[in-house]
Amino acid sequence: MLRYSLELAAHGLRRFPKSTVLVVLTTALGLAACMTTLTLLHVLSADPLPGRSQHLYLAWVDTVLAKPRGDTEDAALNNIAEDRSYHRIKLADAQALLAAHHAARQTVVADMAADEVSDDGRHAQSQQLILATTSDFIPMFGVSLRYGRDWTPAEDAARVPVAVIDAALAQKLFGTADAVGRSVRLKNTLFRVVGVIEPYAPQPHFYELSVGSFSSGGEENLYAPYAAALDAGLVPWGSDDCDASYKGGYGVAVDPVRCASLGLWVQLDTSQQVSAYRRFLQDYAEQTMARAGFGKRPRSELTGVAGWMRRNDVVPDSVRLNVWLAGSFLLLCMVNVAGLLSARFLRRSGEVGMRRALGAPRRAVFLQHVLESGLVCLVGGVLALPLTWLGLWILRQQSDEFSGLAQLDPAMFGALFALALAVGALVGLLPAWRVALVEPGLQIKSE
Repeated sequence: MLRYSLELAAHGLRRFPKSTVLVVLTTALGLAACMTTLTLLHVLSADPLPGRSQHLYLAWVDTVLAKPRGDTEDAALNNIAEDRSYHRIKLADAQALLAAHHAARQTVVADMAADEVSDDGRHAQSQQLILATTSDFIPMFGVSLRYGRDWTPAEDAARVPVAVIDAALAQKLFGTADAVGRSVRLKNTLFRVVGVIEPYAPQPHFYELSVGSFSSGGEENLYAPYAAALDAGLVPWGSDDCDASYKGGYGVAVDPVRCASLGLWVQLDTSQQVSAYRRFLQDYAEQTMARAGFGKRPRSELTGVAGWMRRNDVVPDSVRLNVWLAGSFLLLCMVNVAGLLSARFLRRSGEVGMRRALGAPRRAVFLQHVLESGLVCLVGGVLALPLTWLGLWILRQQSDEFSGLAQLDPAMFGALFALALAVGALVGLLPAWRVALVEPGLQIKSE
């Protein structure tokens, strides 16, 4: 019966080509608008490090020797123009927390900027982002090595100027991806390349949001020990807050000793480890409360990746609003399609009455028309695919930092056709039920 119903449904599509085209176009436009916005939301809200991010936490304590921020007077006192906090800590706190080693893995991160020059001086990349970090970063964040190795904790402690670069930078500076053993000059210091990695750009760039949440072309292309980077004269990109004694300001280099400029990430694999580390952080904050000054209470936080992204509104509100608008547009299209299908099906009342009189059960009539609705919406889904690609291409032309990420992946490709079938089933239920209720006697008498 299913095969026969499918044949009747396909025949029904061919019998009324004008209304078929109208239903297909209406469905395709609604699906394309909805899938374009859903795809962008899917990309922006995706897990940046699947299998790892649920074990990563940002640790923070407040030991800045200044009044709590929150009003213009406090901001002026600290000579800080930016009010947003990225939960960065001071160098002394980072060193103390790392030395305590209360986590399975732990690392500090700070973005810096410098010219990257090949050891022969023939090639250079101007003002590139450099990630100053520690030896646990590469294994902890799942960075894939192509050649060589990452640096060791001993090299961290000895402040050895070594670096790990990505393959794209190696090709630009040295003409080959295998640049192990070569050196990159940062300011006046040569950093020996010990490893080459695959280009690494998790989206969003959650571990250092101060340089942007998203980047279509990646972020840092060179990783170096934090202490060695400081020795070379590099300074952190920015800071959350500074001691009141720090007389910095716009255009003045950040002082990592008196400014909170380091992010501290830890890997905690169990809920017990999370609870223990949270208590450890609070104990550390209470022990250093006397140094905080200005009557500040001891504050500490331990925030997971998902919570950290929600807290910083990584997914813009405009993206969610567009999804709601596109969903409303799809709903409007579904209402119109349901009306078109009702008119289309009821035109066949005489034909349906004859079938019912000849013994066709209501369920057969109902199944035929639901299948016809599903087929026409599936054709609309096929047409919606190029329209969705067009919508995503238009998004990629925008100037937003996340626009370049708008790509249709296999999961969303499958979701498009699943949505098309669901729309077909939903909008076809009422029209199919109405035509299945046709009384054969009345139709035959009217004929």
